[in-house]
Amino acid sequence: MLNKVSNTSGALNTSIRMAEWCIENEDRIDVSATQSKYSRTVNLEDYVNPPKSEKAALLILNQAIGTPNLFLKLWNKYPLRVCADGGANRLYELFEKNEDARSKYLPDYIIGDFDSLKPHVGEYYQKSGVPLIKQETQYSTDFSKCLCLIALHIYSGSFRDKIVNQQTIEAYSGIHDLYDAMLKDSNIIIPKSIRLLAIGAIDGRFDQTIHSITQLYQLSVKESLFNLCYLSATDLIFLISPGGVLIEYSKKFRDECIGCCGLLPLGGPTEIYETRGLKWDVGNWYTSIASGKVSSSNRFSGIDKCFVDCKEGIVMNIEVFTDKLYNYI
Repeated sequence: MLNKVSNTSGALNTSIRMAEWCIENEDRIDVSATQSKYSRTVNLEDYVNPPKSEKAALLILNQAIGTPNLFLKLWNKYPLRVCADGGANRLYELFEKNEDARSKYLPDYIIGDFDSLKPHVGEYYQKSGVPLIKQETQYSTDFSKCLCLIALHIYSGSFRDKIVNQQTIEAYSGIHDLYDAMLKDSNIIIPKSIRLLAIGAIDGRFDQTIHSITQLYQLSVKESLFNLCYLSATDLIFLISPGGVLIEYSKKFRDECIGCCGLLPLGGPTEIYETRGLKWDVGNWYTSIASGKVSSSNRFSGIDKCFVDCKEGIVMNIEVFTDKLYNYI
């Protein structure tokens, strides 16, 4: 569905630019896009079933894990699992009645300022051999601390050795210092970005949800080390970056696991140059929150792909049916 708001004050401007267009497609259409039209490919299924050849991590934030069965499947798909501060409480509480299972699902790290981590939870995981890395600085969020940690674990052998040898990390902002040093080390090769799926980022306190959205934009820069996606109980959420994005999925995944979608200009007004493969495709289409002109409650009509090209980054949410997703992966 496209929310349209007239703007007579912009009539003169619209007369000197290409005309906006919108078409309603059939429910299933073939979509083709020449490679010159897009700079990035996103396979939706890779977020829930990352290729073994990729560097990938699962990040657990401080919100209740609302889809426990799906979460445990995802746990086994991701080779690195990190809890951000109180995210460890959520993991611990997931196994309230199953101590044996709790002992098997141990995160690789817990990091944060530990203002949310419950003492008995921290003690349990510490006794179980999980590294707890306290970082006291209030000039970065626990989310940012996790990003530094994940990158260090994946790309820095000296950091992994430090953890194995139980060497201490400076407690104020040591993880940031180590991360900055890694980026300056010419001996460390960073071949491609890390696939990061974050659980518990879009819920709870509104300011924390907005911070999660800012991370999508901040990590969309070309030199970013991360390919970030959020999974909530209802949605997959990621950023469509400028330069054209081809979104791929299998016919079965599209038919069974996903529903409505939206293109949300949460970073500010932008122009959608073109979409191909949505129920309501648009072109030369200016969109903003303030105007109320937003593509929401749209859906995929492309049989196995969709193409989106925009001037600035735009958030895409895709409704997921978690029970079907559980069976699919």
